Amino acid sequence: MPGIDIHHLMRQARKVEAAVQQAKEKLGEITVEADAGGGLVKVKMDGRCAVLRIEVDPKIIDPNDKSMLEDLVAAAVNAAAEKARVAANESIQKATGGIQVPGLTY
Repeated sequence: MPGIDIHHLMRQARKVEAAVQQAKEKLGEITVEADAGGGLVKVKMDGRCAVLRIEVDPKIIDPNDKSMLEDLVAAAVNAAAEKARVAANESIQKATGGIQVPGLTY
């Protein structure tokens, strides 16, 4: 195809690939926090969606109502995971200069 420098495109693709790899490596440095039940359960998570810490307010620990605690933990983890996905996607988009690369969303 005249006018298209395939070698230039390949170099650009390698640069984007390197930037994405570097951004993925830095996802562990991103931290987000979310809570449920008005702060009764708090979750801290990194950009890879790994749970770093869960805090549970002792006043909601009731052996007779285990399901409420389980629901609050699940809600807090899900909220933190959504925040982590958003932060990871923003980090990767920043690394690619805003280029949408299929398969690179969390």
